[in-house]
Amino acid sequence: MEVILGNVMRGIGFLYWVLAIGGIVLAIRMGKSVRSKAIGAVIVVAVFGFLPGKMMVEQRQRDTYAKEAWAYFRKLCDEKSGEKIYKTFTDVKSVLVVRSLPPATEKDLYDQFWYGDPYSNTTPWNKRGESAALMLASRTAPVAYETRGRGYDYVEMRADSSDVIVRYSYPVGSDRHGTSISDKSESRFGISWEDISKPEDRRYWVAGSRLSVIDLTDNSIVAERIGYLIEAGFGATDGQRRPWLSSRGIGSNGRSCPDTHDYSDRWFLLKVLKPTEEVDHGK
Repeated sequence: MEVILGNVMRGIGFLYWVLAIGGIVLAIRMGKSVRSKAIGAVIVVAVFGFLPGKMMVEQRQRDTYAKEAWAYFRKLCDEKSGEKIYKTFTDVKSVLVVRSLPPATEKDLYDQFWYGDPYSNTTPWNKRGESAALMLASRTAPVAYETRGRGYDYVEMRADSSDVIVRYSYPVGSDRHGTSISDKSESRFGISWEDISKPEDRRYWVAGSRLSVIDLTDNSIVAERIGYLIEAGFGATDGQRRPWLSSRGIGSNGRSCPDTHDYSDRWFLLKVLKPTEEVDHGK
C-alpha cells in the first residue's frame, strides 16, 4: 500500500511540474511583447511555485521544532530523570496508594496539554488507579525481563474521596482478584504518582512524571523515580496513531527516560519495597 501511495504521489508531483513548464511556455508564446512574455512567465512561476515554497517553509519549521524538542527532552533526561533510592525495605506486605493516576479518556491521548501523567500510564479509562493497584498485587506479573513473580499481599486505595479503604489482592492459587473493605489503612508505606510537566514541557510534547515512595510513619520520601516521555510524532494522527500511547512502551528507542512500559513502575517499587515471601507458604 505504501509503495502504491508513493508512486501515486510521485506521479502527481511529475504532472504538477509538467503543467508548470507548460504554463511558462504558453505565457511566452501568448505574450505580444518581451515585457508581456516576462510578466506572464513570472506570474506562472509565482502561482506554481507558491505551494512548493509554502511546503518547504513549513517543512523547515517542523524540522526546526523537532530539533528543539529533542534537544529539550534530552536535556531533561540528562539533568533530572532517574531513580533515587534512599532506603530499601524487606518483608513488605502492603502499600497504600496516596495519590493515584487520574482518570483518562480517549480524547486525552490526543491532547498536547493533558496533565494526566502519560509517562506512567496512558490507559484511556476511568479506573487507571485500580489497574495500577492490581498490577502491584499480581502474583504472576513480571518482576524483571523474562522473570515473573509475586507482588504485595494487598494494595490499599481510598474509595473516592471517603475514608473507606479498599484492599485489592489476588488469593493464593487464583488468577482472579478480590477486594475487601476496611475503615483504616494498615500499610506503613505509601506511593504517589504525579505529573510534574510544565507548560514549556508540553509545548514540545514532553511529559514529566514523579513516582514517590513515602514512609507514612514520618512522611519522609524513601525513594522516587523521575521520568520523561516525548511524543515523537508531535501529535500526528496519521496511520491511526494515538499520540501519547504511540511513543510509550518497551523498545521505545529513546523516547522515554528511564525506559517506561507497562511494568516499569512495578519493578521500581518492588526493588524499593520487597514483598514478604512467607505468605505463599501459608506462614
